[in-house]
Amino acid sequence: MITEHGLLTTMDDDGPGALVRDTHGVALPSRYEIRLITPDLANKILALIYFNNFFESSVWSGIYEGQLVKKALETYHASKAFYQMPELVPNNGLSYCIWDKEFVFKKPESAAVGGACYWDDFDLNDPDLEVNGKQKLLDALDFPIVSFGLSIDKFAPGDMREWEALMKVLPLNKGLKDYYAAHDPRPKGSWEPTATGQVIDRVGTGTREAYQGQGIMKALAKFIMLEMKARGYRAIQISCGDARVHHVWTNPPPPFRSSTLVSLPMWFYEIEEDGKKIRPYEKSKVANFYHVGVLQRIGRLYMINLQ
Repeated sequence: MITEHGLLTTMDDDGPGALVRDTHGVALPSRYEIRLITPDLANKILALIYFNNFFESSVWSGIYEGQLVKKALETYHASKAFYQMPELVPNNGLSYCIWDKEFVFKKPESAAVGGACYWDDFDLNDPDLEVNGKQKLLDALDFPIVSFGLSIDKFAPGDMREWEALMKVLPLNKGLKDYYAAHDPRPKGSWEPTATGQVIDRVGTGTREAYQGQGIMKALAKFIMLEMKARGYRAIQISCGDARVHHVWTNPPPPFRSSTLVSLPMWFYEIEEDGKKIRPYEKSKVANFYHVGVLQRIGRLYMINLQ
């Protein structure tokens, strides 16, 4: 069906990803459904991660202002090998997305295959890359994933050499992890998993701007809590740079409990570099980054108690 805005196709169960039939009672408007992120969605979810990370994050959109398109594309290409690890999204069976069954495609060839990503078509050396760049990258995300919640098993993070390579591309992300580790108030050994199937580490949350305010991020978060409890996990930890995400994960539904473990003051945090004090996060548009634990607490470490 052609509309004035593009091609509208109603999705069926045979589309990409794996339809979740047992949502543990989590209800969504009829146009949306929860799908497991599977390997056939690899490039799509990878591009959406970095579009959300650089353009729709109040933290990174401020820090990388003026180079957002190039940074998003460079990170997208540099991360492909990282996300091929079996322990990572989209291969580990622990990550989910919200699918819009009434998504309006821009290209008929996208609709024919249930959605397509065109980020590989951009030339990083194009002098006009940043001109209207956000819209160009958004238009190239021609697929129905509108929200996502990414997870890994804390005990099985994959090859640490791949993590180190990724942190060279995203050095400020490594700074967050180091700060959380240094300021986590919990006694060492009191919460770390001793085997797989115990603790979930949330590694990405995002919702397309046009779909925000409809409660789908909150619904997906609730589903993930219930699903991981059903699988036997005892806790979830998540880092939050968005006040709305922070609110959802610090106010989980019964019987879950959570709290903020660490708060990083983005505007005032200083490190020493080449003998000088610098504030690497001072251009952030929000004042704090949190680690939260659901189980025990939230903040850098939000730990949600699933037991």
